[in-house]
Amino acid sequence: MANQSAERSLLQVRWTQEKRVLTLEKVPVLELDLSWPQLSGGGRGGERINRYYQRLAKAWRSRWGRETYWLSCLDLAQRREESRPFRPWSAKLEGEVTWQDEKVLSVRMDAWEVRGDGRPLQVRTGDLWELPEGVPLPAGSCLPPRKRQSHTRLLKQLREQGEARRAAGDCFLDRDFAQKLPKYLSAQRCCRTPEGLEFYIPQCALAPAAEGVVTFTLPLEGENGKKLT
Repeated sequence: MANQSAERSLLQVRWTQEKRVLTLEKVPVLELDLSWPQLSGGGRGGERINRYYQRLAKAWRSRWGRETYWLSCLDLAQRREESRPFRPWSAKLEGEVTWQDEKVLSVRMDAWEVRGDGRPLQVRTGDLWELPEGVPLPAGSCLPPRKRQSHTRLLKQLREQGEARRAAGDCFLDRDFAQKLPKYLSAQRCCRTPEGLEFYIPQCALAPAAEGVVTFTLPLEGENGKKLT
């Protein structure tokens, strides 16, 4: 127990950053900007979490250094043939700690690509970690024991939230978003925040691309009706 307490008190999250510019014939074609979290003082659990984010950064670095790089080179070549200006593509991996206490760490990660047409492509993931073990935590475990909700009730709440947002005009959700929501709702795209649980829906799944990643929030309330913070 003493060792666990020491690990919890020393746990810190720092961000490793890497920037590169990939070129073709000395012409910049792709700008890379990656950052990912690394824990210190977290013992074996922290090491597990660190390895996960190192692999995540490696996966995006590999994609951008191969497929995206070659596509940007082709774009440069085509624009040269057509005597049109070329703007370097860009790719970015960034994140944020949305919640941290002695038992839970929650991290939101965003990967962005901006290609020749200037339209941003976004992929968002959410992670919930149990501390100090460093193992993934299911989204439902963040709900108070007497308030655990079935998948059906969760969908009902999020659908009602979506309808309210459509009516208010703050999010242009597709008319049939409620029918498509169960397909895209995933615990792998969920974070804990001071306001509750955030669920992330992939870009273009329920709304036009301009909306980016659609976020739904499920408030967490204690037995006294107050939000859990």
